[in-house]
Amino acid sequence: MTGLFAQIAVTGITIGFLYALIAIGLTLIFGIMRTIQYAHGEFYMLGAYCLFYWFKFLGWPYWLGVLASAVIVFSFGVVVQLLLFRPLHGKSMLYSLAVSMGLIFIISSGGLLTFGTVVRGIPKFIAGGTRIFGAFIAYERIVISAVSALLVLGLWIFLQKTKTGMAMRAVSQDPDTASLQGINTRRIHWIGFGLGSALSAVAGCMMGTLMSIIPTMGFMATMKAFMIVIMGGLGSILGALIGAFLIGFIDSFVTTLATAEIAYIMGFAAVFIILVFKPAGLFGQEWED
Repeated sequence: MTGLFAQIAVTGITIGFLYALIAIGLTLIFGIMRTIQYAHGEFYMLGAYCLFYWFKFLGWPYWLGVLASAVIVFSFGVVVQLLLFRPLHGKSMLYSLAVSMGLIFIISSGGLLTFGTVVRGIPKFIAGGTRIFGAFIAYERIVISAVSALLVLGLWIFLQKTKTGMAMRAVSQDPDTASLQGINTRRIHWIGFGLGSALSAVAGCMMGTLMSIIPTMGFMATMKAFMIVIMGGLGSILGALIGAFLIGFIDSFVTTLATAEIAYIMGFAAVFIILVFKPAGLFGQEWED
């Protein structure tokens, strides 16, 4: 029994970190642009397929493929922001909703046409594992968790210590004042959008290593990301991180002990319970402080 719970706990940590990358990317975009990117999961899907094709056609090393996927999706995110979302800045979110829905249809349909309906898989990048409290834990999961943690830490350092990161925080807190202080808000917008997209792509790469990839995988990623962001509070990176682990552990424990469908229901139940007591989410005010 101890081994089973250790296995579930490690799985929860791994999934929690990957959910965190997706949700933090979505939070970053909202915090800076005040735009909800409903097509965020499609960038997650694109990241997974980019990595798959690096392996299939180029045979690149795993982490080089992850880096290339992140760069490509970052660039694609910048183009999307400049062409589609920038003209909508300051307008009703209904406009961004319409654009996002169009993006979902275009990218998912394009994915089905390009990649087909065959379920794909990304080869393991490291073999073997170790035993923790009687449970066999694959080295792959340990490395993925460690890399995800480093990315989250790196993002925090970037936002806290670098000039661009501090400018992003300033724009998220008060864009008008930031603009008056000489910060190029348009530049910050596309950097934030591209960075959020790249984080989602990296999560897709690593999740695709653990699970199968299909062109429609972005829908579930979007749903999970919104559950986490709403639970943690719109615009709060800390809230997104904590919410990701809550949902990750719910998914791991309930899926193992019951079914994935019940885990999905319980995830939404957790969101509803938190919103009853904290309507703005766990840390809904943190971004404005």
